[in-house]
Amino acid sequence: MNVLITGATGGIGKSLIDIFIKNNYHVIALGRNVDELKKLQNKYGHMILCYKINLNYEDEIDSFFQFLEDKKIKIHILINGAGIGELDFFKNTSYQKIKKIIDTNILALTKFTSYFYKRMIKKGGTIINISSTAGFQCGGPLMAIYYATKSYVNSFTYSLYEESKNTKISIILLAPGPTLTNFAGMSQNLNSLEKLYITSPKEVATALFNGFIKKKFLIIPGKINKILYYSNKLLPSKIMLSFIKKIQEKKMSKE
Repeated sequence: MNVLITGATGGIGKSLIDIFIKNNYHVIALGRNVDELKKLQNKYGHMILCYKINLNYEDEIDSFFQFLEDKKIKIHILINGAGIGELDFFKNTSYQKIKKIIDTNILALTKFTSYFYKRMIKKGGTIINISSTAGFQCGGPLMAIYYATKSYVNSFTYSLYEESKNTKISIILLAPGPTLTNFAGMSQNLNSLEKLYITSPKEVATALFNGFIKKKFLIIPGKINKILYYSNKLLPSKIMLSFIKKIQEKKMSKE
């Protein structure tokens, strides 16, 4: 079976490639980093097909879709894993940066989902959208655009899940908490408290694969993140916003 992964050269993306290939899936890996794509190709050989693409450009996405059709490559599992964010006050964030985040986190994800959803609804398949626990919050001061885009992904995926019941397609939402990657504001040196809730890319990938096998819809890696997900629903919005702002300010002070 073929698995298509966007954002394949990032931390979670690479861990997903590893776990799916170890379980005998073939992977089509999409990313912008040519050097990383070459490393993946050398590492996995015939089990992977690497394709360079910039998801901010719709014409490149259309060219990729045409490539799949020309090569008659069928995708059984789509993992929308590409995602970027910001760490700054909105007043300091350029429109170019804002547009790039929206193009990657919303437009590209929606375009890929639209293309494959219409095919899988008839022939079967799985679409996995990688979001974030941030998408369940009422907002994210200092990461306003990122949080807003993840709210979109969560809402969009929940809607598709309900619409696709009793069809041949499966919809999955992966919502990790903070993960140890090169994401904005993520320090590689964790204190004892951070070690309790910050997950590794491998942990996230393992949780996703296990949830996929068990046919779960919502997957939140990490026991602490699951607890925080449910407890957040009980706290007033103003308190949560203030708490999130303090966390992001602490991240900024480390940069």
